[in-house]
Amino acid sequence: MRRNDPSSTLQHRPDPGRRRHQRHHDEAYDGLLQDNGRLDRTEQLRILSVLLPAQNRAAVVRFFLMLTLSVTIAVMGLAANSAAVVIGAMLVAPLMTPIMTFAASVGLGLGRRAVQAAFLVVVGAAWSIALGAVLARLLPSVTIGSELLARTRPDVRDLVVAVAAGTAGAYATARADVSSALPGVAVAVALVPPLAATGILLESHQSVLAEGSLLLFLTNLLAIIVSAIVVMLATRVIPTIRLFFVSPRVAITSIGILVATAAIAVPLTARSIHAASSSRLQEDVSAAVDAWLGNSPLDVVALEIDGSTATVELAGQTEPPPVYELATRLVPVLGPDAEAVVRWDQRAQGTARADSPPVADPTDVARAVVEDWLSGLAADGVQLDLVDLVLTDDRVEVEVSGPAAPPAAPELPNQIATAIGRSVDVRLRWLQSFDPGLGTEPADVRLERIVNAWIGGRASVRLIATSIDGTTVHVDLGADGIPLGLDTLRRAGLAAVDGAVRIDIRILPLVAAPEHSPDTTVPPLD
Repeated sequence: MRRNDPSSTLQHRPDPGRRRHQRHHDEAYDGLLQDNGRLDRTEQLRILSVLLPAQNRAAVVRFFLMLTLSVTIAVMGLAANSAAVVIGAMLVAPLMTPIMTFAASVGLGLGRRAVQAAFLVVVGAAWSIALGAVLARLLPSVTIGSELLARTRPDVRDLVVAVAAGTAGAYATARADVSSALPGVAVAVALVPPLAATGILLESHQSVLAEGSLLLFLTNLLAIIVSAIVVMLATRVIPTIRLFFVSPRVAITSIGILVATAAIAVPLTARSIHAASSSRLQEDVSAAVDAWLGNSPLDVVALEIDGSTATVELAGQTEPPPVYELATRLVPVLGPDAEAVVRWDQRAQGTARADSPPVADPTDVARAVVEDWLSGLAADGVQLDLVDLVLTDDRVEVEVSGPAAPPAAPELPNQIATAIGRSVDVRLRWLQSFDPGLGTEPADVRLERIVNAWIGGRASVRLIATSIDGTTVHVDLGADGIPLGLDTLRRAGLAAVDGAVRIDIRILPLVAAPEHSPDTTVPPLD
């Protein structure tokens, strides 16, 4: 009979266990609900059920499963330098849920629930870093590309983004009609990629970069918590009176979070200011380099600034202007101790004749050709040393060092090509140096030559005398005022004399250069 059909009973009788669970679930939130005039009881229950989801073993397993998948996707995206894959990891990441739970628990005075959520976040973060390191170890190679580097230099902009994302996430939780914005919040805040980057960088022994990516995660974490609490207060999800008066621990915890966020905001702001200042300095130095080059067809390949020293890498066939002129232009930008280092990369194409004989060791032959060319320059008074020569299938890279730039050498590529029996590109790089390092040259001769090389073509500076007294080097210069680049002369002068520990530089008026003229003594360098 129908009334005795078990299936009929199952279909029409409500599940008492489910009903008891729902009643218990609602009763658990009753103590947290207040009539705030904005949200009815049903809406408050919906919001609290999202912010304070049920805690059970299945939920934790799902959390770590999604976190593992997210970290795996992030590591692969960072290793492949793929922004699209990294964005996919952001969408899958589940860390936003326990962070919002922690923020709501703090505001509602739920100490145990806040501790549980915090524990889940900490363990999840540690697991993400460890998994990132393991996956990076299993990959054949990981290149530190732009996607990785972008997560190692957090500044105040990242803090602003995290605050905005946390605000949007909390508001979307409180308002069901804008919940579609949550995926965008996940992309904006980027919680898992910094953790994956930390693991990769630790495995690659890049601890400094790893600190930067971990700082980015902490920035996002604290900013989300603070902004979420503020939004929940503004929308009356968290009653204001409960936050400050139910439990002193709630107020203390909230203040601690604010202090930690401010502590992170200070170095981030300082870093942003420094980055902006460095950018302006780079622009000013670049403008000085452009003015120094004038109409020269040379290309600026790289420009580096280290303190008061600017290093410029140039490429082209034309000889660069005198380096001291660049140092003069850099004084208003880098200060009175401004120094300029110029590396000139001279590139040319050499063509071999059809009857050019093959050679057994092309590198040795090319080196011999370059050394012959340098010997010819030395006879003309241009002293250069061969630092390195690298020969590949279609290119010869030659690096020379000396106080003056080598002249253009259009014949050198053809000579090398003919000698080795094939056409090659010749790249000639010059590194300015005041100490060519001639071991057989007497110290006093080397010292005088280096000082003259330092003076270069400056008409306002003249060498009067040099001498060596034991471990002390003496240099007398005639000049109108204090010449630029004395620190470079000090270093080069000490390096020129074995055993020298002190250098005295006297500056005599250029017009009255005799010995008994008044002089200006530059403080010695010990």
